[in-house]
Amino acid sequence: MKAALLILTVIASPARAGVAVSAEAGAEASVPRISLQTTLSPMSGPSLGSTFTPGLNASFAAPSAPTPILAAPAALTPSALPAPLAASVIPAASAPQTPRQDPQAAETPAAEKGTPSFKTKILGMLKGMANPFGGKKAEDIPPASEAERLDREFTKLDVWAQVAPSARAEVETLRARGLSKADFKEHVRSAARAAMARMQAAAGTNNIGFHYNLHGGQREQYVGKGINATMGDIALQYSMHGDRNYKVYFFQSAQHDLYTLLDESHPQLLLFPSRMGHALNLFDVDAPAILEAKAGGRIRDHGAISMDFHGMGGVPYSAYLAPPVEVFHRTAKKIGLKKLTRDEETLATIRYLEAVVAAGAPYIPR
Repeated sequence: MKAALLILTVIASPARAGVAVSAEAGAEASVPRISLQTTLSPMSGPSLGSTFTPGLNASFAAPSAPTPILAAPAALTPSALPAPLAASVIPAASAPQTPRQDPQAAETPAAEKGTPSFKTKILGMLKGMANPFGGKKAEDIPPASEAERLDREFTKLDVWAQVAPSARAEVETLRARGLSKADFKEHVRSAARAAMARMQAAAGTNNIGFHYNLHGGQREQYVGKGINATMGDIALQYSMHGDRNYKVYFFQSAQHDLYTLLDESHPQLLLFPSRMGHALNLFDVDAPAILEAKAGGRIRDHGAISMDFHGMGGVPYSAYLAPPVEVFHRTAKKIGLKKLTRDEETLATIRYLEAVVAAGAPYIPR
């Protein structure tokens, strides 16, 4: 009875590898001897041959040769066991061979073709966080007017890229000559006078107006709208008796040379190096729309630096010689140099404006 229970215990215990079981009679016929040869896994060391005598002793024999793991189930056959146990052993060949499957893999359906990947979804989420209100890029939005459409076409000309090589070469040549600051300034003044004559010839007028965004505004805000007249007399900031007329302030080539109107500093930033602005509007001071307004009394007090508007919004866009342009902003980078002095920047800007006036007229709706 004890031998039968021992055999059942050995069979019921989980086999870590392969187990070979045999029953043999010991020195005493009443005490059966069970011989176990176990093949351990590689993590548990070499296989051991063990002989157990139930109730008496247990001695470990010398390690035997490794037994192949797949050969172990063959030892558990009905012929190797006593008759009462043989009937309860299922042959290894008849055991169902079901491959192991990942439970999550079984539950998760296969991804359909064309379904966005996890990475794509994350990138889409981050893009939505960066621009929560959606919208389009400026170039994707249809132009609101013909003036805006033409302005985009003018921007594609990239006038700075066209004049950059010659402007850079001119600056580098003057640097190599080692001119003094005064001589360099006089050279730029002379270049400005010659350029102004060519600009007037290209524009077909002897009086070109130059208006800066002195009190703010961006280049694009003038496109199609022109220059708005404002109650902007600086005297109003210091007195109640200043000029309350709606005005447009500007330089005109009939009264100022090109070097002076470009070199002028911001009147309220005299302690720091400054310019009058970075958005520049070039218009014909004697354009038909302006002459008609002057004759009709809608433009009055036309002086050297300003004109008053009565019943008229300001300088119309049809009087422009070219679309508004950006000046004095990263000029050195635009012509391919690391740094420019003030007069070098003025010289490069002169070359740029000359090219703008020569090419800009077709991009203004009339």
